[in-house]
Amino acid sequence: MNERQILQLLKTGQVLFRYPLKVHFQAGTGDFGVSVPKRNFKRAVWRNLLKRRVREAYRLNRSRLGDKSYDVFIYYVGKQEEDYGRIEKSLLEILDDMASR
Repeated sequence: MNERQILQLLKTGQVLFRYPLKVHFQAGTGDFGVSVPKRNFKRAVWRNLLKRRVREAYRLNRSRLGDKSYDVFIYYVGKQEEDYGRIEKSLLEILDDMASR
């Protein structure tokens, strides 16, 4: 996703929140983006680790959306590192909620 797409999604998209993830989404082409704030994780190693965990959880579970295609931007709002299981659980709840809309 480029900056213009992200800003448009933040303005007009719907929002779902399950700690530690906040997801902005709208019907679209299937673009995907992840952000982990430098304010909370100063070291790039930790930001990259969390982004990899979120991307992997999304990749493995996006089939829960069925035939629907969404532009999705996931923002990690947690203040500390969460393990993969916690991230996946939150993302599963969000994807199920998105599929029911």
